[in-house]
Amino acid sequence: MASTLSFSYLALWVAVYGALIWVDMRYIAVLVDVHTSTLTNIASGLAVVLFYHYGRQLFVPFLITSALGHSLAATARIDDLHVAVSLLFGALLTVIAFISAKLWVSRCQHCLDNVSVLFRFILIACFIPSVAMILLVSVPLYIDNQLIPGRLKFLYIEFSMTYTTSLLIWVSLYTTWRRGGFQLDKINKKNTGMTLSALMLAIAGFSYFPGAIFIILALLVYIASSGYWRTLLVSLVILITSILVMVPHSLGAFAIPDLDDGILALLIYVFTTVLVSISISIHASELRNAVAARDNWQRKASLDPLTGTVNRYGLLPELAIEHEFAKRARYFYTVAVIDIDHFKQINDNYGHLAGDQVLKDVAGIITDTVRQNDLVARYGGEEFVVIFRNTRASDATHVAERIRERIAASVSHIDDQPLAYTVSCGLAENHTDDIHPERVFDRADDCLYQAKKTGRNRVVMAPPP
Repeated sequence: MASTLSFSYLALWVAVYGALIWVDMRYIAVLVDVHTSTLTNIASGLAVVLFYHYGRQLFVPFLITSALGHSLAATARIDDLHVAVSLLFGALLTVIAFISAKLWVSRCQHCLDNVSVLFRFILIACFIPSVAMILLVSVPLYIDNQLIPGRLKFLYIEFSMTYTTSLLIWVSLYTTWRRGGFQLDKINKKNTGMTLSALMLAIAGFSYFPGAIFIILALLVYIASSGYWRTLLVSLVILITSILVMVPHSLGAFAIPDLDDGILALLIYVFTTVLVSISISIHASELRNAVAARDNWQRKASLDPLTGTVNRYGLLPELAIEHEFAKRARYFYTVAVIDIDHFKQINDNYGHLAGDQVLKDVAGIITDTVRQNDLVARYGGEEFVVIFRNTRASDATHVAERIRERIAASVSHIDDQPLAYTVSCGLAENHTDDIHPERVFDRADDCLYQAKKTGRNRVVMAPPP
């Protein structure tokens, strides 16, 4: 739903919109050629995001303002231009901006979330309206003898490039603002340096080294692929501004004999640079989101939903990785297998809900006792496994004893009734001749069997080789 607009804000936006149209047509367009319709189209991009945000409340005021602002600027700049033609052109600027905003809402609302939707936005909401406008305005221009032979192609490319570029920048700025602003508190030396580098390259490209203008694209691609979205937008705005300032003095790498072709080449370069940079940034964001979703899925798939510890699916790869690291770095790790004593009796006498509570309490005690970098897993049923990373069995035994003692001293409350229980544990450390980590696990499991056989509620460590 569109946001409501107070009279003061309405007057402010109408004044800003009219001023931008007038300045663009009166001064910026004439920097290159008296017949140039526009070099920036800043007002059009602003109008699109305002129509998107506020809805049709601004349409009539903007329509009148754009017609008058464009007419005053154009007739003052071009002596033989008919007033009706300039009024029509100005009015159409608002009409196509309104159409683009509607198409953005209905067909391409999430254009900055997906590259394919972005290109659909460019085609449907940018190119088609701009083509339609040039075709409409070319008729009165031709009647008014303002359409120089061969000029239609120039007008179409010029207007469509500047219109689309303006929309891409404004839509990106608006979307960033809606998603949390520009977060000025996160400005650091790195993103400031990248932005200043883009500015220096732009100045060099029009002053000393024309080829530097093309190096900017490589810099922007790096910024986009690295995920610096806000830095990218600031760099693009600075690039366009610096080009606009430098164009009256030199076209740089685009200074070719035919002025029209040079201008078109420059506008196409700016459009392509903006489009490629934003597309790469969106694609990089899609990849990061996909990786995050995959990692999240894998993390959930490898966790036991009852205890929150790693499950058997997640334990085996971790055990294999630890074993490989131990072989390469020549260190020892220890595997502990912990089993709740007489767990079947707990389920039979108190029910499975009581058994689930005991499992959760035991998992909590084990996790709280071991180090943060040790791995705790529920191997299955009432059996837990701990991988003590970079730890000898003699040291891990002390921790296992502490776990056993804490569990023996604790109780689980089942229907307000205390329930006591114990655990048995077997430990084994890796040997240099262990080919597979399963051999370490099997030795620990054998020790657990010995602990069960010799009375339970005890820790048994496998002897060294």
